[in-house]
Amino acid sequence: YGTGGTFFHNSNDLQGGFQLAGLAPEVSYVLAFSPLNRKMDGQYHLLRVQLAKKSKYSVQARRGYYAPRKVDDPHELARQEIQEAIYSQEEINELPLDLQTQYFKSDPEGARLSVVSRLELKNMHFRKAEGRSLDELTLATAIFDENGNFITGGEKIVKMFLKDTTYERLTRTGFTVKSSFTIKPGRYLVRQVVRDSEGSQMAARNGAVEIPF
Repeated sequence: YGTGGTFFHNSNDLQGGFQLAGLAPEVSYVLAFSPLNRKMDGQYHLLRVQLAKKSKYSVQARRGYYAPRKVDDPHELARQEIQEAIYSQEEINELPLDLQTQYFKSDPEGARLSVVSRLELKNMHFRKAEGRSLDELTLATAIFDENGNFITGGEKIVKMFLKDTTYERLTRTGFTVKSSFTIKPGRYLVRQVVRDSEGSQMAARNGAVEIPF
């Protein structure tokens, strides 16, 4: 009920339960909203989704959500947002980000995995100070195995203090950041989240890599 799914209970008919839970609806929508009077109280808030006109259709949707608690420290807020995004599977497109993976097998038991991130300055909100364009990017990368278990990860901070000529050049070309990890052969999900400090905008990408034994 909390996620808008099907709650199967009080029955030993497991086959029927799996059929009921796995039955996809004929039509589905992704709905989002931003409360006008947002309360950062950590409490549960009710939601109601209904059709505008009466019809033969029924609505299956989550019944509410937990509001986040207020965080006074902007660095702690950024850390929480990045951590939540890392363990999500949804992609975020507030910043232009392209993710590629490469690997090199050093020996039969291990490999070096490189995660190459290409970012564009478009949509980034820079702050002007001392004749330069300032912003700070946090790139968090996590590697999960095919069962969803966290294997390894890392974080890089890119501090940009750009002259006008450099800013104009990077606006045309973009720039790349490379992160490397030592892992064993296998199938992996690569999850990367990028957040900028000035605009509090984010990007999240998923990538898959298989390193043969």
